[in-house]
Amino acid sequence: MQQSNAEFMSRVTSIFRGGISRYALYAFAIALAAVLVATIAAAMLTGLPLTPAGLYAAQTHNPMLLALDAVPFIFALWGQGFGATFSSDTDNQRPRKRAGDDNEKVALQAEARRLEQEDALTGLANRGHFLKQLDAALQTAQLDRTRVGVIVLDLDGFSEVNDQFGAANGDRVLKSVARRLSNAVENTGAVLARLSGDSFGLAIDTLHSNGVLEDMAARIQDVLAPPCTLDKLSLNLAASIGGAVYPDHATDSYGLVNAADGAMQHAKAGGGGFELVQTALPVEDAEMHSLSAELRAAIDEDQLVLYLQPLIDIQADEVHGVEALVRWQHPRRGFLPPGEFIPRAERAGLMHDLSKWVLRRALEYNAALRKEGWSIGVSVNLSARSLLDPEFPDVLAALLAEYDVPSEVLTIEITEDTLMSDQRRTMDVVTRVSNMGIHISIDDFGTGYSQLTYLKRLPASEIKIDRSFVTDMLESDTDLAIVKGTIELGHALGLRAVAEGIEHENQSVRLRELGCDIIQGYYMGRPMPIDKLREWLAEWQLHHQSRAVAVGESSHSR
Repeated sequence: MQQSNAEFMSRVTSIFRGGISRYALYAFAIALAAVLVATIAAAMLTGLPLTPAGLYAAQTHNPMLLALDAVPFIFALWGQGFGATFSSDTDNQRPRKRAGDDNEKVALQAEARRLEQEDALTGLANRGHFLKQLDAALQTAQLDRTRVGVIVLDLDGFSEVNDQFGAANGDRVLKSVARRLSNAVENTGAVLARLSGDSFGLAIDTLHSNGVLEDMAARIQDVLAPPCTLDKLSLNLAASIGGAVYPDHATDSYGLVNAADGAMQHAKAGGGGFELVQTALPVEDAEMHSLSAELRAAIDEDQLVLYLQPLIDIQADEVHGVEALVRWQHPRRGFLPPGEFIPRAERAGLMHDLSKWVLRRALEYNAALRKEGWSIGVSVNLSARSLLDPEFPDVLAALLAEYDVPSEVLTIEITEDTLMSDQRRTMDVVTRVSNMGIHISIDDFGTGYSQLTYLKRLPASEIKIDRSFVTDMLESDTDLAIVKGTIELGHALGLRAVAEGIEHENQSVRLRELGCDIIQGYYMGRPMPIDKLREWLAEWQLHHQSRAVAVGESSHSR
């Protein structure tokens, strides 16, 4: 009995542990209103006045009403119990829900990490993850005084597969190659990755001898030897392979991969097969390999600098936009212009990443200038590697959305030689980019060996006259005729004509007379950092506003 009483008191105590709940108050108020209505009805039936004294008299003369006075308290107790039960159920469900949310969050984080580390097409490690794993292997090798080997391979003639059978079938071939390479390195402990395009990489830690790399290259050639079936066709695959060893050829992951890539390129030039980096590298080659590794680090760690050069609408006398130009403030070599590192970036396969860095920073700057009231465009030079990447238009769309920049603000500059390198694939990518509303500019027009029948089909917005013609056009009748003819050709095709390399006022005056639309050069403004450009824009606006006012006052006085 005592135990039952204790349990009852414990239950009652638990009901009121959280204080009086809102359910108890609601139930009490509803029951009290019902009792009041019943009391008023009883008073009216007995002829008593509807005053506090009359209602009290109706209560005291009616035993049923007196009994009803306990109902609000009974309802309040019921509401309190209901509230306690509901709260307990909710508390019990909340941890389960929170646990479910946590599990989903963990799953999403794991998927995000997988996507960051994995190549979307082949499922192999991507370049970034491969370099991180290689860094870890090199750190261990440094402590243990062991060696690490790297192999870079590139499929021979793969561009012809894409050209003849399309990018979709090319992707099927790459997936098949990835499976074969995975079989080749199975149980060897080697790390396999897709570095870019049709380029793959392997890392072998605790390398006992250079012969291990030669054996691995032979295994790769063997697994690639059987024909690759593509629908009803059989394709013969082969690869050029390069190898490099830590610490003989490089001491960091970027340098090691670039050294192996250089050996691969040398093997490809010699007809394919395997080639190991020579231990005694010429000094200039070693410096270039080092520069490639440092450039990769500069891209990844955001060490580059973007300069902007004004583009002037010479007919409207307005700032049309800016061209984005990358520079490198090297910690040891000093300020490097693009001519000193762009060619190496192209040979090392870094142009895609470099172009993406320039695009990102250019759109970031443009978005900032637009918020400050400067509605101007921005032009970016594009590499041939980007033009051959079918995913590049999607990259552009994502960057435009990220910085909330309208597509018509961006102009992509492409050289004639780039356009002619792979006409079918470049036409496809350029058309998709143009359909997004992005402008296409044909850079260095007149210096390549382009076909006008091909160029006229391009969805271009402008042609850019090379500076070599503009520089001497006032001294050379031939150059002047070329400049004039190019402007007229552009206008006939509905394109803007842009002239670069303007260094003197008389050049800009003559170009205005010839009907040129946009000019660019040191005479208007040199390439400059974003802060200097802000100062230049303010001075331009102040100078041209005052000149417009002076012209207006002069006209009014006449």
